[in-house]
Amino acid sequence: MIMHVQYVTDEKGRKTAVQLSLKQWNDLQKSVKKLEIFEDLKQAFKEMDAHTKGKLKTPTTKQLLAQL
Repeated sequence: MIMHVQYVTDEKGRKTAVQLSLKQWNDLQKSVKKLEIFEDLKQAFKEMDAHTKGKLKTPTTKQLLAQL
């Protein structure tokens, strides 16, 4: 994804903010969401593996439902 950004600078020329188009912002938000989902899945597989190897106690159905 090619980003065309504008920088906002202070009186000393230091960059203080970035401006993107709304489309670029929305695309960036979608990418972040996909990354979060991927990280969540990765963590879930690690936990499943730990449960399978007996390193984590498997919660009961009641405990799982209480988390919802």
